[in-house]
Amino acid sequence: GLPDGARVRLPYIILHSPHPNPAPDPLVYTLGGPGYSSLVAVWGFVDSPLLAARDVIIFEQRGNRYAEPALVCDVAAQESAPGQTLCLDAFQAQGIDIAQYTVQNIVRDLLALRRALGYAQWNLYGGSFSTSLMLLAMEAEPEGVRSAILESVNPPHESIFAHEADSALRAIRQMFADCQADSRCAAAYPDLEAQFFALIRQLNAAPVTVEVRRAAADTPMPVEIDGDLFIDWVVLHHFYQHAFPPYGAAYLPLLISEMSRGNLAPLESLAQSYWGDMLGNPNWAWGLYFAINCQQDLPATGSRPAVDLAADAALDGFAKNAALRDVCAAWDLPAQPPAATAFVQSDVPALVLAGAYDPVTPPDWSRATAEHLPHSAYVEFAGYGHDVTLDNPCATALQAAFLADPHAPLDTSCVRAASGPDFVLHEALYIAPGLANSGYDISLGDPKGVAWIETLAVISLVGMAISLLILLGVGVAWLVRRWGLEKTAVAAYVLCLLLIAAAFAIPLLTTRINQAYFERDVMLYALGPPRDFAPATLLAWIAPLAGLLILALAALTLWAWLARRWRRSFRLVTTLVVSASLLIVVLGVRWGLFTMLL
Repeated sequence: GLPDGARVRLPYIILHSPHPNPAPDPLVYTLGGPGYSSLVAVWGFVDSPLLAARDVIIFEQRGNRYAEPALVCDVAAQESAPGQTLCLDAFQAQGIDIAQYTVQNIVRDLLALRRALGYAQWNLYGGSFSTSLMLLAMEAEPEGVRSAILESVNPPHESIFAHEADSALRAIRQMFADCQADSRCAAAYPDLEAQFFALIRQLNAAPVTVEVRRAAADTPMPVEIDGDLFIDWVVLHHFYQHAFPPYGAAYLPLLISEMSRGNLAPLESLAQSYWGDMLGNPNWAWGLYFAINCQQDLPATGSRPAVDLAADAALDGFAKNAALRDVCAAWDLPAQPPAATAFVQSDVPALVLAGAYDPVTPPDWSRATAEHLPHSAYVEFAGYGHDVTLDNPCATALQAAFLADPHAPLDTSCVRAASGPDFVLHEALYIAPGLANSGYDISLGDPKGVAWIETLAVISLVGMAISLLILLGVGVAWLVRRWGLEKTAVAAYVLCLLLIAAAFAIPLLTTRINQAYFERDVMLYALGPPRDFAPATLLAWIAPLAGLLILALAALTLWAWLARRWRRSFRLVTTLVVSASLLIVVLGVRWGLFTMLL
C-alpha cells in the first residue's frame, strides 16, 4: 500500500529444525486459495522430512484469518441479510481498502519478509494459487531464492476461470479412460461416460432440492442441485484428492452408477459436506477470495464465455464459479492489472509437481511452467489430483532430495513404481446413503440434531431400559413357575431381550462407523460403509433382524391382548418394548439400515 496508508499485520511461524547445524536458507511456505489460512498447515510440517535439515517458515497472506485485518465473513448469514452486498459492506465499514488485496501486493509482502528476517537466500514452496506468488518472487528477486517447489501450478498469467470447463472435462475424461483401461472397473461400469452425461442432463432438467444443516442455525437451508452443481461439488471436488481409497475420486464410478439407477440419496450427504461445512470453515477468508478473483482473475477472462463446449452439450452452460461471478458483479470493483502476461522465466532451480486428475490447474500448466524454467524437474503422478502431495510419500521424498541438492539429478523411480487409480466396485460397500443422517440426527454439538428424533430416542431408550430391568428382575422366576403353561410367553420374553439388545446395539454400531469412516471420508458418507468393517457387517444383519423381531413381538403381543393370555403385567411390558422399538423402524428407514444387505 502507500507509505502513509493503513497498515496490515501479517503473522508467520518459524519451525526450527532439530538438526544441530541447520542450513542457513530456510523453506518458506504459504497456502493457496486464495483465502485459506496458511498457519493451519503448521501441524503438517512438525514431523516432515522437509524440516530435517533447515527451518520452515509458514507465512500468512494479507487478508487471511490470522492477518490484521482479516477478510473473514459469514457468507451464509450475509446471504440471508437483505440490502447488503455480500461481505463488502462490513469490510468497507472497517475502512478496509479492498484494492490493496492483489497478487502483486502479496508478493511484495513475501519479499519484505525475507529482508526483515535477514536471510540472504531462502527456498520457496507454494501450491496452486501460491505458485503464482512464488514464480513472481523468483522473477523479482532471483538472487534471494535458492530453489523453489511448485505444486499444481497456476501460472500468474493464467486465470482458472477462463478454462474452468475445459479443465473440468479433461479431468472427468481422464477418469473415464482410466476406468476403461482397468478390466475390473470396465466390467463393473461399462457405460460410465454415457451414464454420467445422461445424469447431468437429468439433473439440469429436474434439479433435486436437499436441506443442509448448518452450525448455529435453527432451520436447515434448502439447496437446489442441478447438473452444473453436481459437476462442481461432487465430481471436481473429489479430483482435488486421489483416485484410490480412502479418497473420493476412487468412488466416483460407483457414485455415478448408483445415481444413474435412480439412487439420488447421496446428494443430501454430499451437499451437507460441501455446502454446510465449506460455508462454516473458520480458516477460510471469503473476502480475500473475492478480492483477488474479482479484481484480477475474472477480468483476465475477458469476453471469453463461461463455457465453449459445443461438442459436449451436456456441459453446455457449466460454469464452476457461477456464484462467484454474481458476487463480483455485485462488488463492482475496478479491474487491477494482471500479475503477469506470460510464463515466468527464471534460472532458479525448481521442482514442479502435478497430478493427472487436477481439475483446476491442469498438468499442462505445470509442464509448460517447467519448460520455461531451464533448471527444473517436472514430475506428474497418475491417479493423483490437485493436492498432489497429500498422502504421497514419493512426492515428499522427492521434495526432500531436491532441497538437499537442487542441482542434482532426481531419482524418480518411486513415481514409476507407484500404482495408478484404484476404483471402488459395488461389492466393496454396503450401499446405505441414508446412514449419513446418523451423524446429524442425534447430535450434542453443532449443527444441532433433529429435535423430534432426539426426543423419540430418549423416550425409546428409557422405555427399553425400564423393560430390561423388569424382565431381568422378575422374569426368570416367573418363567420357572409358568414354563409348562405359557410357552408363547417364553417366546415373547426371549424376543424382548433380543429386541432390547438390538436397540442398544444399533446406535453403538452407527457411532463406531461414524468414528472410523464417516468423519474422514465424505464419499462413504454419501454411499455407505465398507463391507470389510466388522461393525458395518453386524449392523447390516442386526437392523433387519430387529425389524423381524418387532413384527414377531408385535403380533404375539396383539394376540395375547385379544386372547387374554399371559399376565396383564407382562402384556404391558411387551407392549412397552414394542412401542419403544418404533425408533428402530424410524431410523431403519431413514438411515437405510433395512436394505444394506441388498
